[in-house]
Amino acid sequence: MKKLYSLFFMIFAAVYVCPAQQRQQVTLTAEDSVRNLIEALPEVKEKDHVYDSLTNRKQNIIIKITPPDSAVPMYHVEAGYQGNNRFQPHFYFYVDLAGNMIYIEDLERGDRTTLDEWRARRNQAKDKK
Repeated sequence: MKKLYSLFFMIFAAVYVCPAQQRQQVTLTAEDSVRNLIEALPEVKEKDHVYDSLTNRKQNIIIKITPPDSAVPMYHVEAGYQGNNRFQPHFYFYVDLAGNMIYIEDLERGDRTTLDEWRARRNQAKDKK
């Protein structure tokens, strides 16, 4: 009889837990995917670490996302520091989720390029110094 109660309890627990796990699943939006992509970039992580250490773990990098519209068909993302009265962006990204591409505004050259090309340009500039 004790085994029967144990079996009944285990079946009841399994049936009760399964719907609870299904309710806990969260669907990621496109903006969540964009945020995760940008937060994972080494350049953004580096700036985040700097702000974290300078402000004694009170301030992190802020990511502002503007969804695509008729003028800009990609997500526009600004990553920077939120001061007392203003937002100071460090990076301007454009994310094409459908094409799986990240573009960045190269402020030194004044153009928009792929992230890989921008990194190559930065490495060339460092090598010349």
